[in-house]
Amino acid sequence: MLKKSFAQDCLYTAIMRLMKEKDVHDITVKELVLKAGVSRSTFYRYYTQPMDVLRDYLQPFNDNNAHLDDEEDKKVYLRRFYQYYTSHSELIYALVQANKTEFLRETIYSHILEVFTAMMTNKGISSFLQKASVGLCVEILIVWIINDRKEKIEEMTDTVHNMVSVIERVS
Repeated sequence: MLKKSFAQDCLYTAIMRLMKEKDVHDITVKELVLKAGVSRSTFYRYYTQPMDVLRDYLQPFNDNNAHLDDEEDKKVYLRRFYQYYTSHSELIYALVQANKTEFLRETIYSHILEVFTAMMTNKGISSFLQKASVGLCVEILIVWIINDRKEKIEEMTDTVHNMVSVIERVS
């Protein structure tokens, strides 16, 4: 996982606060940097628009994690995935409340697909079933967080891993 800079953390905190006051698409770079206490050039060093701040925090791992080779890697990834989103559940809640669930789904979906595509393709899993597996993972994550994470991370990891394994066996 890439560590965010102090400025990125300030921008994230600022956009989360501003989202409580107004629609995220109405937040300007000017008011975001003012609230964050950073310069416009600092903002543009990392992002091109305010939504990019949220997108950045929905991407839990960097490209070094994007190539998993076996079942153990997959299970470790799923555990880390749930741990990360547990620590960022406020962001998921905020996006759901702001009616940005499609943005949330698309961002997480593209990340998971990037991570698992090579492994699933090597196993001969069709792109249709790959996308179905990823969609399932994203929906389960969102529902789990909205329902206050009643199940433990280990339980979620095992459940999702088993569900994806069933889909893989179908192909």
